[in-house]
Amino acid sequence: MTLRAAVIGVGRAGDLPAERSGGFKIGYVHAGQYRAHPGVDLVAGADVNEENLAAWRAEFDVPHGYADYRELLAEVEPDVVSICTYVGLHARMLEDCARAGVRAIFCEKPFLASPAELELVRRLLAETDAKIAVAHIRRYQPVFRRMRELVQGGAIGRPLLFSASLPGWDLSEWGTHWFDMFRFFNDDAPVEWVMGQARVRDARAYGHATEEHAIAYFSFAGGCKGLIDGGGDLVQPYVMVLTGEDGEIRLVGNETLRIAGPDGVREETFPGEGAWDAMWRDAVGAVVDWAAGGPEPTIGATNALQTAEVNLAAYLSAVRRDRVDLPLADRSLAEWPLEELARSAG
Repeated sequence: MTLRAAVIGVGRAGDLPAERSGGFKIGYVHAGQYRAHPGVDLVAGADVNEENLAAWRAEFDVPHGYADYRELLAEVEPDVVSICTYVGLHARMLEDCARAGVRAIFCEKPFLASPAELELVRRLLAETDAKIAVAHIRRYQPVFRRMRELVQGGAIGRPLLFSASLPGWDLSEWGTHWFDMFRFFNDDAPVEWVMGQARVRDARAYGHATEEHAIAYFSFAGGCKGLIDGGGDLVQPYVMVLTGEDGEIRLVGNETLRIAGPDGVREETFPGEGAWDAMWRDAVGAVVDWAAGGPEPTIGATNALQTAEVNLAAYLSAVRRDRVDLPLADRSLAEWPLEELARSAG
């Protein structure tokens, strides 16, 4: 059986600088994977920008295009939908897709904009048959899978501290990957509390207030800690460092692991050529299989909701100037947490 796929938020037309093309053209990535999948027919796209939609449809030979995604849902009745818009639009689109009968929804990250939206998605999952996954695609990247295998296999002994840097990025757009990776390495153990701090002035991006610099520090059940610095090179020249009682794993760039343990230091290299497409192929394939009746993938809502809660808790901690314990006791906040800091700074 062939599944019918659609993309909401197709991305910008034309060439973009390399550092901006990934996020602003992410609808092209989803479309390319659907077009290449033998069990999927890419049938429609929706975007409020007519020029962007026309260019995207021409690129992938897509028969149907809509300015209003709700018309797409009603007329095309797709089986699988990718949501590639800004985070502030996700919740409404997720609900509309789920209640329209879409089988599987593949949503871009950051997943949700507020604690209230976490509750909305939990309600959708209880009230509909929709399957929701999030583009935490690095769970399928070989170098990160190897890091998880090493940690779970005892290569560094009992995990003590996972730390990573986000130079030039924030805790949501890119940081959500590192929150999710730390959970992945630690066998998705619950996070018990989060402490965060953020400098927020007048910066806005992706439709919401964003920080100039933010830090998140959090604790897993079992005692392992996580530390993410969104303002600079916390562990330069390493992207990430996993420290345990008996050793350490350092990620150099995105291809090399430097592993130190009782038996000395060794390196393992994972060539980047082809890794991007393979990672996306596996992620999209897992969502399509789920839509067709297969098991929930590791990027499904079971894990994604927990990662989103930790991510939001870091911002809530900065707003409240206090530690935030999980699961969240108060899930009523219905706006992006940094908006409050932006108002007070103004």
